[in-house]
Amino acid sequence: MIDPIGARPRMSRAIAVAFCDQCNWAYETWATHKSLFDDNPNREANIGRVRDFTIRLSKITQEYALQQVSKLHDPWKQGGSFNLSIDYIVRFGDWGDKQGQIDAIRTQLDELHEYIQPVRNKILSHIDLETVTDNRTLGNFPEGIDVQYFDALQQLADEVHLHWAGKPYPFDDLAINDVQVFLHLLEGAPLGGRRSRGCE
Repeated sequence: MIDPIGARPRMSRAIAVAFCDQCNWAYETWATHKSLFDDNPNREANIGRVRDFTIRLSKITQEYALQQVSKLHDPWKQGGSFNLSIDYIVRFGDWGDKQGQIDAIRTQLDELHEYIQPVRNKILSHIDLETVTDNRTLGNFPEGIDVQYFDALQQLADEVHLHWAGKPYPFDDLAINDVQVFLHLLEGAPLGGRRSRGCE
């Protein structure tokens, strides 16, 4: 359905579910990186056995997870296109007397976003010349704020799904279990021969 005001798609159950799916995907990408690297107590015996690969995979999974979070914070409209973002859901979710609660959750979510917005603008969406040549580190945030972020995102997904689909929307923790199975397999796997870099 199209809202005649600005041709905006009218909020619906399908939009609500699609938003929750995007929140869950952001959670899964973050949980995968965190389980592989930050919360991995035996990294040297599993994924860290091939150092260069570990560094590369850590960067890939970290940047991808940050990109998924960043997309959730896009403005509801850019140019002539609409974004399925937190801004869209908060503005047009038809919250009634829950609007204050939803706004408060958004404020919590915006706290982490403020830390990672520079890395999205300078590295993830573009390759900023000055940032790269100065070898600047962007996107650092206080320890634990990412956990708080996904707690708040879970609250928002629950509220959205409850309001539009009649029940909460728990994030998929099987992503963490999948990482544990993968790491366990790595610990017992024999290492093959290493190839040299193409330029060596």
